Amino acid sequence: MEAFLEKLDLQTHRDFELILVDQNEDERLLPLIRKYESRFPLLRLRSERGLSRARNVGIRRVTGDIVTFPDDDCWYDPGVLAQAVALFDRHPAWDIVTGRSVDAGGRDANGKFDLSEGYVDKRNVWRRAVSFTIFLRRAAVERIGDFDEEIGVGASSIYLSGEETDYLLRALDHCKVYYYPNFTVNHPNPLLHYTPQIINRAYRYGCGFGKVVRKHNYTIRFKAAALARPFIGMMIFCTAGQFPKSQYYWNSFKGRLRGML
Repeated sequence: MEAFLEKLDLQTHRDFELILVDQNEDERLLPLIRKYESRFPLLRLRSERGLSRARNVGIRRVTGDIVTFPDDDCWYDPGVLAQAVALFDRHPAWDIVTGRSVDAGGRDANGKFDLSEGYVDKRNVWRRAVSFTIFLRRAAVERIGDFDEEIGVGASSIYLSGEETDYLLRALDHCKVYYYPNFTVNHPNPLLHYTPQIINRAYRYGCGFGKVVRKHNYTIRFKAAALARPFIGMMIFCTAGQFPKSQYYWNSFKGRLRGML
């Protein structure tokens, strides 16, 4: 969290407000809030547990013209907000701009991303956005509505991922969404090490993926391909003796299948 705040304070574009939705039961964030609230406008809100629920609480208090949803462990290079403003200024027809997640070394993080720019559609949305690389005009937020609180980290369901993809798929009914791969946000790569936590959560993340696929009526062909990828990965890494990685893909396969049913 502190790394994000440090980088936010270095932005060349200074006309922004941070809405921090605190879901901790204690006051652990208070020292950080006090450190930075004099540096830029910072509004602290409270919400019950759940990432989608927190975002819904936050967007109801937005006052700016552009909205984004940073993770507490991502960070912005100093020109990111200025670049976002410039993109919207140059392209008034774009309602939403999405970018690429990269790690400290500039490599894709949180998935594989398209290298070519273009409009986002139902098929390519999975390779053209992750939550903290989505920037929207406030009017688009008002048209799309709330995040689905049944989906996302911290939800009371088994569907612990895919809430931002669901959000963009709903946006496609009302908005023009453009993907610009040179527009990047930094984030640690969670798949550098296949820890027990990463392996176990693959099932519930897979459930979220499957839920979104089912909710938006994807074709049988798409579903089959989406199931084949983790299943083949499981077999390849099992054969290679990379058992933690194989277990990760097996859990992902099971979760995707569960979510699609």
